[in-house]
Amino acid sequence: MNLGPGSKILEVGCGLGQDAKAIARMIDSRVYDRALDDDGGFVVAVDASRKMLKEASIIARNSNCVQYCLADARQLPFGDGVFDGARADRVLQHVSESKIALGEMIRTVREGGRVVVYEPDWGTFIISPGKREVSRTMIQLFGDTFPSGWIGRQLPGLLRKERLRNIQVEPQTFFTCDLPLADQVFDLANNARRAVEMGCVLQSQAAEWLEELERARRQGCFFCSYTGFLVCGEKGRM
Repeated sequence: MNLGPGSKILEVGCGLGQDAKAIARMIDSRVYDRALDDDGGFVVAVDASRKMLKEASIIARNSNCVQYCLADARQLPFGDGVFDGARADRVLQHVSESKIALGEMIRTVREGGRVVVYEPDWGTFIISPGKREVSRTMIQLFGDTFPSGWIGRQLPGLLRKERLRNIQVEPQTFFTCDLPLADQVFDLANNARRAVEMGCVLQSQAAEWLEELERARRQGCFFCSYTGFLVCGEKGRM
């Protein structure tokens, strides 16, 4: 993001605010000694959850240059070009109109400012072992729980449509051979139960699929992964 002293940064979907607090340290080493003002750097951290913002404000109570704001990412309450940069980390996948949210981020960044977004692409989600059709059903059902589950692959094109320049794309693949961790992160057992309830697979097929994953774990053969994309660009004419 080319952060430096005095940078004015927007974070969309701040959650508990750990990243906003880290950015605050990067833009000014004196962030704990002075209040937010026009002459110094600051971070505006936006989230749609009052509960998240309340917790975040407690965590970052000593950081004076982080300002929290309750807002919808699709309709940001800021003027055009007021920030030096904007970022979102695994947020747009949860937004039904993610293209609008991305456009709003770009709108609020000044000419020459940077936009940085990381999003998974749930079309790249894989699990092994498992019968092909059953595994395909389970994987697709999980991916479809996200309103914008394919936003990762769409980011480079969307940034180009918004006339950003110097676009960089970095694929980042997460993988694990730890079934309990995968079950926690990807909700495998609950997803299998939901597949049965929705009539996507039979109860026996879901049970057999989960049993096969467990056998693979015991044998050291379980594997799953997905790829996300870190995409950034600079606002300005191509």
